[in-house]
Amino acid sequence: RFETFEREGAPFTGAAYAPTLRIALGYETKSYHGFSAFAQGAADVITGPADYSIPTVPSQNRPDRPTINDPRTVQLAQGYLKWTGRVEGRKITVKVGRQEIALNDGRFVSVSYWRQIHETLDAARFDTDITRHATFTYAYINRCYRTIGHDATDGKPPMHSHLLNLAAQKTGRINVSLYGVLLDYRSAAQYALSTRTFGARTTGPYDFNPRWSLLYTAEFAKQRNFGSNPNHVNEDYYLGELGPAWRGWGLYGGYALLGGRSSTDELTTPLANPFNGWTELFANNINLGASHGLEARYVTATGKVKPLGGLTATLTYYDYHSDSNRIHYGSELDWGLAYKIKKMGNHWEFGNRFGHYWADHLFTPAFRAAVYTQFTL
Repeated sequence: RFETFEREGAPFTGAAYAPTLRIALGYETKSYHGFSAFAQGAADVITGPADYSIPTVPSQNRPDRPTINDPRTVQLAQGYLKWTGRVEGRKITVKVGRQEIALNDGRFVSVSYWRQIHETLDAARFDTDITRHATFTYAYINRCYRTIGHDATDGKPPMHSHLLNLAAQKTGRINVSLYGVLLDYRSAAQYALSTRTFGARTTGPYDFNPRWSLLYTAEFAKQRNFGSNPNHVNEDYYLGELGPAWRGWGLYGGYALLGGRSSTDELTTPLANPFNGWTELFANNINLGASHGLEARYVTATGKVKPLGGLTATLTYYDYHSDSNRIHYGSELDWGLAYKIKKMGNHWEFGNRFGHYWADHLFTPAFRAAVYTQFTL
């Protein structure tokens, strides 16, 4: 991938650019009495002249350049033992070790498939069927390995955290989940990120017929301080999306609110990778003077361009405001294309994406763009 990121104003004196290559190799053993093992190594190699910053990686910190979170590294990406079996007719899967975990849409816990180093967790995970249409997941997390690599000063924070998710679905109608995310960081530098979040989510699509469907999402979560957090946190998260879909094309409007009343009383999502725009300016909840939190309104169009085979296009426009002491932060336009070569079994993909941010009261104008190719077996 070649990625560039440009931000106007101080302290930036020029654009950042990063030519990088991700190499990942994994192996899974055959199952023996339900037991198997999986290991995967990953490396991120800088393939040419590069000039970008990762602030918490001392060897790659360039304060006069914007941040592109692709560290030069070689590391164990995943390594776990797995057992799958049946108990009283119910399928049970247990994984213990370093693994990728995503919760629902990834708003609170996710894997970054865009960044070259994916976020992984040292965890013990338990999944089971409750009924034919319902499942339950629990995970205990001991450490997080962030996308910025293990050499970063905050790249592998320790924790004693818990995830719970109860999900049910009716295909072509509705998906419902009740979840809990209890984060308890064990390092003083991250105590303020310790929170407990409980939420409910329902999403579609609702299929009317093979051509038409309704895209919808409704979600609410309440977050409070937890564990060693010295601050008082009492914030809400809202998400709503609605729009039609026709023959693989979708058009929907969305609204997301990450509550904030002060620099310490704000909703945080430290195990999530960037939402709300591909410039990644809003990767964290925002504070500006007496204005706090983030309200994002957006419109997205996405679908497959059938005359061009495996081409998928996405276009999103965002408008950002603060939650408290309402001000207009700015707006952003994102565009992405991804093309998979069918003759190669969809294993080879080419793509590009960019985001342009127009500043009002927050940040300065910014532009991020990337072209990439990937081959996966």
